Amino acid sequence: MSFEHDRIVGVVRSSTQRLIGNFGAKIESLKRSSEFISSLIRGGYSAERALSAARSLFGKDEIGFVAVDGTMAQDRRLDMIIFYAGAYAYRGGICLDRSGCKLTELIEETTSASVSSAIPIYEEQESSVAGEITEGGTEIDPDRLPSSLMRLSEYYLALKTLEDDPEIRLAILDRTLAGDFGHLVWSAREWLESGHSVLGGVDTPFGRVSEFDLEMARMLIPNEGLALPPSRSQFIRYAIVEYLLRAGRSVSKDELINAISKTGEKAVRIRRELDRLRSEYGMLEPGEECRLKPGAGSYWSRVFFAAKKVAEHVFNPPQGEHPLILSGEGEDRWICSNDLDLVSLFITQGLLRNAWGRGVLLVGLVKDTMAYELIRSVSNVLSKTGKLGSMGSVPDFNSDKAVLQNYSVIEAQRLNAPWRTIEYDACFRTVIPEDGKSNAGRGVRVKGAHKNVISNERTFVKAYLQLWQSSNDPAVRSHVFAYDRPCYPGLDSYGEFVLLHQDGDAEETIEPVLEFDSGSPVADLVMAILYSMAGEVIPEALGYNFPLFLADKKAKFVLEGARQTYLSTVAYELARSRLDQQILFNTRFRDFRSEIEAMRRG
Repeated sequence: MSFEHDRIVGVVRSSTQRLIGNFGAKIESLKRSSEFISSLIRGGYSAERALSAARSLFGKDEIGFVAVDGTMAQDRRLDMIIFYAGAYAYRGGICLDRSGCKLTELIEETTSASVSSAIPIYEEQESSVAGEITEGGTEIDPDRLPSSLMRLSEYYLALKTLEDDPEIRLAILDRTLAGDFGHLVWSAREWLESGHSVLGGVDTPFGRVSEFDLEMARMLIPNEGLALPPSRSQFIRYAIVEYLLRAGRSVSKDELINAISKTGEKAVRIRRELDRLRSEYGMLEPGEECRLKPGAGSYWSRVFFAAKKVAEHVFNPPQGEHPLILSGEGEDRWICSNDLDLVSLFITQGLLRNAWGRGVLLVGLVKDTMAYELIRSVSNVLSKTGKLGSMGSVPDFNSDKAVLQNYSVIEAQRLNAPWRTIEYDACFRTVIPEDGKSNAGRGVRVKGAHKNVISNERTFVKAYLQLWQSSNDPAVRSHVFAYDRPCYPGLDSYGEFVLLHQDGDAEETIEPVLEFDSGSPVADLVMAILYSMAGEVIPEALGYNFPLFLADKKAKFVLEGARQTYLSTVAYELARSRLDQQILFNTRFRDFRSEIEAMRRG
């Protein structure tokens, strides 16, 4: 036994020494890359620019805000699984002036600011709500349903709060808005193609939801000021629909081609998409001219109404009905994880339309992220344009956050908090710069990270930030966090940087939002707001967001009480059931064995 212990100690010691040596080498490499990394960082913020952005966006200096966080759990009793998910909010007010931003009132709990649901199902029904069909059969991810429920609860609560209180003009969520949005758009594609979504066929005051409605709503998020949707690649069909909606009249094919393509090089693709809209979707009037059928423009009203209807059913079902069973037309339909994700997508789009239509600032604050697009993609593009010098040998840490966190410590004497990185378009998470130089000043050649697909540009931007350091020792600092937010027309600029993407035979031009010289005043506004909420003297909240911290504590507290309540209810109903030999059904064998072993040790 002694020999075995010595061997284990020797392996652990040598492995640890090697890892420490590798980490030390990374730190030395990071020091050599200091000048390059510092060019990606912007120190402090301009209170004047923040105030200007607030007046442009909100139309006033003082607004209300809501901070939303969620929680989830799952338990097994007999052959049942009980899922729980909920979101909880704290509200308050902020005021901006030429000195910065400050909270104008104590952040108080509001008893109505929550949505939650506890949902029991039989184990045999788990495949109906959390299963995914693969070539090997149905695979079940036990964490997917509560995760989908929690995500939906957070977005739905934020939307309800904004709709119920027009004074709320700022929503802060403990989520990555851009990451969720990109994932949900991508994952919804196959689910919609299956034709099994519960949203299809839902009756609304604007008509019945069609498959065309769902597909348009998935991809078409119009904003004329940001030139959305872009007329390229997978977005051309939706750019055609948006142009016809804006025109509101019959349009010739040549006019449409010139409007969408500008140079006419996409004529074949546009004609093909027009044929699909006419024959496959039946959305165009007959004839040579291009005109959408009546009612096509109400696609979003139908889908958004249906999405909110399903979300309300999940979190506030009618008396006696199951939260995940939607009844209608003589049949019951399960609301599965794919449906919850689809509803989350449309609720998120509702938030985005609120941001653009009502001047609402949405901020997603991300505590931990493994993203690496700033170092691997954004800085590479900037180097190829000549904005940055050579990247050199930036150490291969496992994420942008790891690079920046370590950099902030080794450069603690020069880098003062608060600081942030440059803001960059969320589409860079799907971009890989190609080898070689930029194309004679026209742009940087790139390809899609997966199947050569690049996600929508000019929709969200992202940055990293650090908001606190010790006044006694500048090397003692808070964590580096990431935030993302929507792009705003008139405040966020694009066109300075051009990406060239070869999509089949066509060379597509992508114009992302990418700050380097002047930047957006919205970045100063976000920094002013987050900095004002990051100074609470609580160790686990230092440099984070105090309202979100409170919302998180509230979520955990409510979960603890709710869990006791719903598990007691299940136990009571089981006791009333008069089942014999209940121990045989009490747990899975693995759990049963663990309980017996624990009793024996006790």
